[in-house]
Amino acid sequence: MAPQSEHQERAFDLSREEQWVLHHTLLDRMESEVRSPADTDPPPLAVYRVFEKLEAGTHRFSQRERRCLRDELRQCVAAAETPDRDRPIAERLLVELETPDATDSVAEPLP
Repeated sequence: MAPQSEHQERAFDLSREEQWVLHHTLLDRMESEVRSPADTDPPPLAVYRVFEKLEAGTHRFSQRERRCLRDELRQCVAAAETPDRDRPIAERLLVELETPDATDSVAEPLP
């Protein structure tokens, strides 16, 4: 069972540009499976959940969803095909997502 902090959400004040980069990053991840299903692992369920939240105008994410966003943004920043205009925005988002929050400080149990 996931620790209580896993489900606690943290709100983010996202600019329109930041929302766009997150939306585009997640959409690209979901579409990559359609473009080449044999070569691509399916996105984690959290990708779909976060995408739906963004579509609904929600900017509150659980710890698991924030980890998912960090993973996807790291790939976005590292990808050669990421537009130059999006890269600094993705890097800023990464910094914000990596900034610890009170709910992030609860240690997770070892496997």
